[in-house]
Amino acid sequence: MSPDSLKVAEWVSLGQTSLPLLGSANIWVEDTLANDLSVKVTQLVMLQALQATAPGQLEMTVFDDGLSGLAAPFWPLNSGGEKILHLLHDQQDFKSTLRYLRDHVQGVKNVMQGLAPNLVAFRNEVDYPVEGYKLIVVSTDFSALDEQSQFDLSVLLKAGPTAGVSFIVHSMTLGANPAVVASCQYLKVERGLIRHDDGDTVGGWEPPQPKHLISLSRKVANHLATAQVDPLAFTEIQPVEQAWQNTSEDGLTFAIGRYGLQTVEITLGDELNQRHNMLVTGAVGQGKSNLISVIIHSLCQRYSPAEIQLYLLDFKEGVTLQPFSDPATGLYLPHARVLGLEADREFGLSVLRRLFGIYRSRMKAFKEAGVQDLRHFRHLNSGQPMPRIVVIIDEFQMMFAERDKVSDEIADLLVRGVRLFRACGIHVILASQTIGGNLSLAGSVGEGLFGQVPVRVALKNSLAESHATLGPRNDAAAHLRAREAVVNQDYGDISANRKTSIAFADESLFGRLRNDWWLDSRGQSRPPFVFAGERRRSLADDLPTRTRPSHQTQATVLLGSRIEVDAHPLEVPFGRDIGRNIVLVGAGEAVIEIENIALSLAVQRPDSRFVVLDCLEANASWDNTHAVFTQAMTGLSADLTVVPRPEVEQFIANLAGSLPQRQDAQDLVVIGLGMDRIRAMPAEFPDLVQTGPTSGVHFIGWWLKLDAFREHIGYGGESAFDIRLGLRLDAQSAKQLMSDPLLDWKPADNRMLAWDSTELPEAIRVIPYSLLDPTLVDTARAQT
Repeated sequence: MSPDSLKVAEWVSLGQTSLPLLGSANIWVEDTLANDLSVKVTQLVMLQALQATAPGQLEMTVFDDGLSGLAAPFWPLNSGGEKILHLLHDQQDFKSTLRYLRDHVQGVKNVMQGLAPNLVAFRNEVDYPVEGYKLIVVSTDFSALDEQSQFDLSVLLKAGPTAGVSFIVHSMTLGANPAVVASCQYLKVERGLIRHDDGDTVGGWEPPQPKHLISLSRKVANHLATAQVDPLAFTEIQPVEQAWQNTSEDGLTFAIGRYGLQTVEITLGDELNQRHNMLVTGAVGQGKSNLISVIIHSLCQRYSPAEIQLYLLDFKEGVTLQPFSDPATGLYLPHARVLGLEADREFGLSVLRRLFGIYRSRMKAFKEAGVQDLRHFRHLNSGQPMPRIVVIIDEFQMMFAERDKVSDEIADLLVRGVRLFRACGIHVILASQTIGGNLSLAGSVGEGLFGQVPVRVALKNSLAESHATLGPRNDAAAHLRAREAVVNQDYGDISANRKTSIAFADESLFGRLRNDWWLDSRGQSRPPFVFAGERRRSLADDLPTRTRPSHQTQATVLLGSRIEVDAHPLEVPFGRDIGRNIVLVGAGEAVIEIENIALSLAVQRPDSRFVVLDCLEANASWDNTHAVFTQAMTGLSADLTVVPRPEVEQFIANLAGSLPQRQDAQDLVVIGLGMDRIRAMPAEFPDLVQTGPTSGVHFIGWWLKLDAFREHIGYGGESAFDIRLGLRLDAQSAKQLMSDPLLDWKPADNRMLAWDSTELPEAIRVIPYSLLDPTLVDTARAQT
C-alpha cells in the first residue's frame, strides 16, 4: 500500500504553532463579530486539513448558519470528479447530519474493535485506508441551537476525533456550555493575533486571501481527479492459488471486500438465517459493475461448474458480461449457462420460464427421493451432484419499463421465484442503479419481491435510493465514498450495516483465472447460450440449430430467431394447405427478410420453382442484395426467375388462369417485392392467393402499408395469409394485421412481429433475418 494513501492532517500549522486535528482533536474559533479574521483562521485550518490529507480521504461538511461565507472559496473542490465539500442548508439538515455522524462514529469504532487508539493508528496498522476522515465545520451561534442539537454535538466533539470525525466550531462561547468548549482547542483572534486556550499567542501567521484559497482549492480538486488510489486487491479477500475447493451442498459463499480487518463474505442458501437472495444498488459510476464482477469471480474460484451454474442477464450495454464469451478464441466462463448481453424483456421472461422448468423438475426429484430441499437431496445422493444456480440480473428494473402482458408475467414469475426457488437451490441477485423511482416496483410487486431479499448491498447513492434499498430510516448509502458499500444482511435494519471496502475487479487477473477454469473444464462444460439482442442475424446462423430436413417431410419456412433460451428459429410448416402464404407489412430490412425466407425453402426443396415479382425497380435494398440472393439460389440449384415491373400484372393473371392444370406440378413460390406499387391489382389476385396453395402455388409478399395490402386482397382476404409478419409496423396496424385488439407492440430495431394463425396462439416477437450471408450455401450443404 502506498504511504501517500494513508497521509492525514494529524496536525495543522498556524504560523509557528502546530495544533493536533484529525484523529485526535477539535478546534473552536471564537466568532468575533467586529473582526472577520476569525473566519480567515477557520478557512486556513480547513485548507491545511485538505492539503495534508491524501486525495479522496477527507470529506468536509459545512453548516454556515451565521452566513459567514467561510465555505465560498472552497467550492472548486467539487470539480475534481468526487464531491468532497457538502453544504448543509438549514438546521434540519444539520440535525440529520448529527444523527448520521453518531451512527458513523459507532460504526468506525466497531471496525477498530479497540485494536488501536484512533483511526489514524488503525489505518497504519492494517496498511489500508479503512473508512475515511470527516471535518465538520460549524459556523453558528452555539447557544441558539436547540437542546437536542447541542447534546448531539457535545457527544460528537468528545467521541468523534478518535473515529476520524473532527470539528471546527466557529461560534461565540457566550452561552455555550464550558465543558463543550473545553473539548476543543480554543482560538481567539484579537487585534490580528491568535490567542490559544492556554493564553499563549500564536504568532507569524498570515490571513489567507480569497484568491489564494480558490487557487489552492482548484489544485486540491485537480490532484483528486488525477490521483491514483490504491484499490483493495481481489487476492486480499479471495485466495486464487487453488480453485474449486468448496462444495455448494450447504450454500454458496463469496467474498466482496473488507470491513476493517475482516473479509466480508455473503452466503446464499443460508437455511439458518433464510438468506437466499440479494439486492445490489448504486448510482452511475459508483462501482456496481465492478462489484458484480467480483461476486462472479469469487464464486467461480471457489466452486466448480458441477457445483454452481450461472444465468447472467444485463439489461444495459452488456459490457460486464462481454468478457465471459469469446467466440474468436473459443474461451467461455464454464460456469455460465446463459449470458444475456443487451437482454430484452422477452428474453428475460424466457429465462424465468426456463428456471421454473428447472424448479419443477428438481421438486419432482426431491419428492421421489423423499426430501424437501437441495441440501438433503445432495446429502442422500452424493454421487449425483445437483449444482446450485445463481441468477444475476443487472438493471433488472428494465424488465418493468413498460406495463403490459410481458411485464405482468415477469413480475409474477420473479415474485414467485424469489419465494419458491430457495428450496431447489436457485438464488437471485438483482442489481440496479435505481429502484426508488420505479412505479412498476411500487405496491404489491415491490413488497412481494424485496420482502424475499434479506441481503442488501448499497453502493453510494442518493438519500431516496438509500431509503428504497435499505429501508425508510437507513440513509447510510448516501454518505459513502467511492469504492465503498453498505452490506446489510437483515432486510436493511440499521444495526446490521457494515460499511465495506469493495475489492477491485482486476481484469488482467480475472482473464487468467477464466482461462484456467475453461481449460480445466474441457470436455465437461459446454459453452453458454449467448443472447446478443442487438446482433443482426442471417439464415446461416439458424440452419445448424434446426432438425436436418428430409425430402419425405413437409417443407417448412424459417421466419426468424426466437427470443428465448437455447433459441431455435421460428419454423412453421409450408405445405399444400389453404392459407400457406406469407405477408410481410412494414418498413426496414423487409427485402432481406423475404429473401432469407425464400432461401429457407430452397434449402429443403431445391426442385421448387421461384419467381420474383420485382415491383421495386430502383431500390437500394433489392439492388444491394440481388446478386448475393441470385448466387445463393443458383448454388442451391433452385430455379429462379425475375419478372420485371411492367410484366407483373400479366404474370399474375396468367398464373391464376393456369391453376386448374397445376395439381401435379412442382411447387411454385411467388415472391412479391414492393407490392404497394401496383396501382390496379389484377382481379384474379384474391382467388390466386386463396386457392393457390392447394395447387402448390405459394405467395410471399411485401407491402409497405397495411391499407394497400387490404385493398389488393379484398374484403376477408387476410384469411388467405396464415403467416403474417410486421416490421417497424405501428401499433394500430399491428393489432389489425394480427387480429388481436389487445396486442402489445412497439416497433423496435432488429425486432419483427410474427404470427402463424394455425401454429401460434398469438403473435410473438422474433429477431428477423436482416443479413444475407454469402456463406449460406456452404452452411446449407453441410446441414443437409
